[in-house]
Amino acid sequence: MKVKLALDDKTTGLIASRLKEALGSSKLVVCLGSKLELASFCNVEAIRDHVVGGATTTAEAKELLNETFADFLITDDVPEAGSGIALAMEFRHLKTLVLTSRENNDLVMEAEDAGVNGLVFRSGIGLSGEGSFLQAISTVAQGGVWLSPAVSCIVNSGADKGALATIAELTDKERAVLTQVGRGLGNSDIAEELFISEETCKSHLRAIRQKVGETDRVKLALIAIRAGI
Repeated sequence: MKVKLALDDKTTGLIASRLKEALGSSKLVVCLGSKLELASFCNVEAIRDHVVGGATTTAEAKELLNETFADFLITDDVPEAGSGIALAMEFRHLKTLVLTSRENNDLVMEAEDAGVNGLVFRSGIGLSGEGSFLQAISTVAQGGVWLSPAVSCIVNSGADKGALATIAELTDKERAVLTQVGRGLGNSDIAEELFISEETCKSHLRAIRQKVGETDRVKLALIAIRAGI
């Protein structure tokens, strides 16, 4: 089943929800294995004006992504047909959020390699509070990284000697920035949290990437989690 949806260009004048504000001008393609779940999600008030297409298979999602010039992909790990992780890897230049029931280290590593911006465990889904699907979408839309809270348990937070060695050369300020990346914050939020300018934050991130040898933000977040900082 492939559903193409038109953007609503009408300005309602109403105060947008936090999520709607975070999405801004984002165009979403959603790929979920359940037709009922897909229809329900695409009609969430804060999201529906941003959804340009819905699919239940990765083949359909690829068509929609190419046809609509979407910039945000939300996909099941295992949709009706195909691999959501493989789809995210193919379109890693977009913002990508993966929803999964496979809560294990192998899945986390697959998502890490695919360069996804967000990984949501179905067990943590809710409409409000930490771990919610909508909060994950909001965080990724703003340039942050979202990893379900249970990820820290799966990857043995604080117990990875390799991760500790990787961050050994970081300065205290760089470690502080990396810690906030591990929390999922975007650059502007990190700057606000640490009372520094956004340009200073970007400068620290450039230094971090050079020292740890990673440019992918999700990989940086997982390094922070594995190091327990």
